[in-house]
Amino acid sequence: MPDVINDAAAYGVRIIPADVQPGQPYWKVIRVHHLSPQENNKRHHIFLDAVDEAHQRLYGTLFAITWDGGRETVMVEKSPPEFGANFPMWKWQVCSVEALGAPSDRVINLRTDHPQEGEGNPLFHHSFAITYLYTIASQDTSPSYSVLQGRVPGGGGHTLVLMGQEQVMGTQIVGGDERYHFAGLPAGVYLVKDEQDWRVAGPVVLNGRDEVTLDLPPLAQQDRVFAHYVLFSQPHSPKTQVYLSLLADRLAQKRLPFGFDLIDARQAQRVSLVGEHPQETWHTLEEAGCQVQALPLDPTELLKALDEMA
Repeated sequence: MPDVINDAAAYGVRIIPADVQPGQPYWKVIRVHHLSPQENNKRHHIFLDAVDEAHQRLYGTLFAITWDGGRETVMVEKSPPEFGANFPMWKWQVCSVEALGAPSDRVINLRTDHPQEGEGNPLFHHSFAITYLYTIASQDTSPSYSVLQGRVPGGGGHTLVLMGQEQVMGTQIVGGDERYHFAGLPAGVYLVKDEQDWRVAGPVVLNGRDEVTLDLPPLAQQDRVFAHYVLFSQPHSPKTQVYLSLLADRLAQKRLPFGFDLIDARQAQRVSLVGEHPQETWHTLEEAGCQVQALPLDPTELLKALDEMA
């Protein structure tokens, strides 16, 4: 089964998966493409194709184009290199597309009111190309259409890492608009991390079909007393004494301030927690604008994490 390509997700275009059972024939979207200025040449259309498993055009396929208060049907009848069918959109129209004759994925939020991009894509002159595949639903019908997006305040040019299922699911460079956008995500729990300043957003639960906005926290204040502070838990705890004896030399080598005082930790831009801390400590530090991370409890992993710190 081909992977879904949706480079139009950045323009708000989403795919709503068909409700099908394994073994059932249906129409699957395999590509949604926002035409570049060179490809588009000032058009404002939805271009459509329908193919079989051998990627041969399926002439006679019908598509329903719907919008608020209207509906029109178009047929695949043109020959390559032209698209099989097309539909011209007008100003402010917001369209959805689905194939007819079998259950179908639905493409929504197709519109032309995007900012100008060069000479070929002025305002109200944006086009989209959509390809549908007539196929059989596989045993694994779990959708992978979720979108996770948001803002990274002050994070233009930073590298974001998307974590899910305890592994890296993707990376992205934040643009000058301070926005990020990950699409085509399966159901799961996700975190978004900024590699430059350690900010973290999440966890957030996606169901494979939804679109969720998750903003990263604002940058910490620039007048912090400490750039980084290591906060130990209760000073008289035997576990704390073990951690302290284990880490003291490394903390000194890295010139990292450390201690047991939450008041001191609040003055840091970034705080690493050693040992077990109550949730109240997290809340206090986050309310103070600190970037907080918990270091591993296992001594070996703890040493490794400390060695990897910048």
